[in-house]
Amino acid sequence: MRIGTWLLGVLGGGTAGLAVASTLTYMDWRLNPGGIFHDAENTHWAVVWDTAISWFLPVGAIATAFAWVVLYMFSRRH
Repeated sequence: MRIGTWLLGVLGGGTAGLAVASTLTYMDWRLNPGGIFHDAENTHWAVVWDTAISWFLPVGAIATAFAWVVLYMFSRRH
């Protein structure tokens, strides 16, 4: 595969990871289970950041790998 194909896979995986992480982190912050994301006065940004990273890394890695496989299959066809 060419370098552009690899970068396209990383871009796709990163975008998917960002979309999932931002959506689910916002939902967790909004629902605030156990009051760990915010209290009456402020947001606990360390917890928000940890949650976002814990969603982004695995989803981004899996989506990147999936994108590479799909892009490789399409590049072999042509």
